[in-house]
Amino acid sequence: MSWGTYGCTGEDPGAPATTASEPGTTSAAPATTSEMPDGTESTGEAPTTTADDPGGTTSTSTGEAMSYCGDGAIDAGEACDDGPANADHGACTHQCAAAVCGDGFVRAGVEACDLGDGNSSEYGGCDGCQLAAHCGDGVVDEGFEVCDLGDLNGTGVASGEEPPCRAGCTWQGRLAFVTSQVYTGALGGLDGADIRCRDRAKAVGLANADTFRAWLSDGSQSPSSRFEQIDLQQVPYFLRNGRVIAADFAELVASGPRTGLSIDETGAMVTEEFVWTNTTGLGNVLHPLDHCDSWTSAAGRFQAMRGLNGLAVEMGPAWEAWRAERQWTVALSSKCNFARRLYCFEDGYVGED
Repeated sequence: MSWGTYGCTGEDPGAPATTASEPGTTSAAPATTSEMPDGTESTGEAPTTTADDPGGTTSTSTGEAMSYCGDGAIDAGEACDDGPANADHGACTHQCAAAVCGDGFVRAGVEACDLGDGNSSEYGGCDGCQLAAHCGDGVVDEGFEVCDLGDLNGTGVASGEEPPCRAGCTWQGRLAFVTSQVYTGALGGLDGADIRCRDRAKAVGLANADTFRAWLSDGSQSPSSRFEQIDLQQVPYFLRNGRVIAADFAELVASGPRTGLSIDETGAMVTEEFVWTNTTGLGNVLHPLDHCDSWTSAAGRFQAMRGLNGLAVEMGPAWEAWRAERQWTVALSSKCNFARRLYCFEDGYVGED
């Protein structure tokens, strides 16, 4: 039987011929290439990494390490590169940009501040990456501060004739003033007098306005009995111009004020003005009957003691007599239909901040 052209090989005439490998050899697929996004061709081989690079720095096929910010070398697009020393508070930032004023980073030892686009020469701002006028610079900035003792702010330590200055550049102590307005003896009692002090304090925006009390006595009550904080906190009494009138209530009643109570609630100076008191230099009731009918009447038949708030010249015999005789609270009697001023003393708890 003849198999013709197919013979006995059993091969499929439609299948392609294959070549068997020789013993001991292997067959390999032909190399292929693929196009990379940048137009180059890749052989399909993975890039090598350098074993001694802790970050696994990628290298090229030739073994050359690729550059990056932080490698310590200034490469294209970098203004600087201090390697591991790169820091946003240093000369070279984490982005390999040179530190400059206005970049929003505060360079240690060189800049005190940096608000970036917010830098400003206004009060409390950052001017040229140095602090502009601010609380704590030792200079009182009008309209923003009432005191500034620099490093002493917030310590409770006073300087000279001034009271301590809080960390927020406000005086630490109790404010006292003489009213800019005058009143007859019809005050509505001691409570009414206190209300007038508080109204004056509120009118000019004073802090703790609701704590002010009048230095005033009727037949039974006086500042020594009415003031609430005299034994709880020993803090100075001061005027709106910063002058201390007494280190505390004890000094006020023992020695009298160091200076006249010559500043009103607005900050204006007034001298040689009469003030309703009926109060001794020790802060007690002066007269049990002469108090304008418990400060409810403006009738001319009633009278009460008045004080003299201060002298224009605080030296010489007149000044010495004013202090020695406690004329600030005991001067002359006055009929209750006359209009006089009031002394107002802050009486609330004094915070440190």
